[in-house]
Amino acid sequence: MDFKEIGSEFWLDSGGSIEDMAPIDMGSLLGGALNIGADQRLLLSGRTAIDYVLWDIQAPIKRVYMPSYCCQSMLQPFIHRGISMDFYDVILDARGLSYTIDLNRETDIFFASSYFGYDCTNMDEAIGEFKDRNIIVIEDTTHRLLGEPSHCKRADYLIASLRKWFALPTGGIAIKMGGEFKEMDISPPPADLVNKKVQAMIKKGKYIKGNYIKEDYIQEENIKDEFLRLFSEFNLALGQNYKNMGMDHISKKLLSKINIEEIREKRRQNADYLHSNLHSRLRGSDYIKPLFKDINIKSDCPLFVPIIIDEGIRDPLRTYLIKNDIFCPVHWPIPQGHKLDFHTEEIYKRELSLICDQRYGIKEMQSMMDSLEGFISTYD
Repeated sequence: MDFKEIGSEFWLDSGGSIEDMAPIDMGSLLGGALNIGADQRLLLSGRTAIDYVLWDIQAPIKRVYMPSYCCQSMLQPFIHRGISMDFYDVILDARGLSYTIDLNRETDIFFASSYFGYDCTNMDEAIGEFKDRNIIVIEDTTHRLLGEPSHCKRADYLIASLRKWFALPTGGIAIKMGGEFKEMDISPPPADLVNKKVQAMIKKGKYIKGNYIKEDYIQEENIKDEFLRLFSEFNLALGQNYKNMGMDHISKKLLSKINIEEIREKRRQNADYLHSNLHSRLRGSDYIKPLFKDINIKSDCPLFVPIIIDEGIRDPLRTYLIKNDIFCPVHWPIPQGHKLDFHTEEIYKRELSLICDQRYGIKEMQSMMDSLEGFISTYD
């Protein structure tokens, strides 16, 4: 099919209703990919999972050691619980990204991460060092969720946002690697909140495929304005109310039907195409380069293919891509009140994420490369 646009929020082809359904076997989800550790909880979002893990930890928590390159939603649970945050630097280097981690840092929690689904960014060695000091380790496995390996076995807890990978209205997971979680009453998310997201996803699906009643929308932009408003309202509400809530039933149902191997294969093909063409077609460009020189398609499964752009050029490039109906996100806006080392700030200001997800194929990847080349020719 021909897409009206590439990127931004996932869509749904059809709706559903929020009804009770039989419990889902964790061993069946994503081909067993989530059946790791000793105990798992399907929750509303990634930040819900972080908060749930913090609630489960028995020892007093005063400080956490976090990566300087992160999103605001990762920080929220710590801020809301009054936990002080120290940051280790994530910086650009010849291999893409590297870390300056003080392995002797006094802290209650070491929070590890990895980036964009490239295994070269994992922090497994640092996790081992902190575990040897009996410091609690939480690993955010969101970006490496479909990679192989998908996590470090030595972490105490794993958390991930499933919504980043799949067309789900809600979805996060918390995993305890040893022992069971403490008992907690987890509430279902408000029906109106979930329905808002479901309706946004359905409306976007109709817009993308041109399958909407034109009598209801005099202009095509009307339906787009409507689903963008619904997405925005959902995301705002999620930031204000995310604690102690589980994944909704529609999302569980959708999750149970996902074929993880098909998604892995599609993403790897798309990412491999982008890497090959970034090297061959943009070789002469001095100001647009892939963040990671290579991809290991046997182990990596990219969430996005990040590029690094000279400062001052990213916004014009992003605007150019939008005019061509290509919506590439930035990872991430600088979190509020976040004091950064110059080298980390450089990543926030120069990174742009190319789309490689399972909705698209080589035709869409070629469209992105054509647009990148078009920008270079006009900009030069």
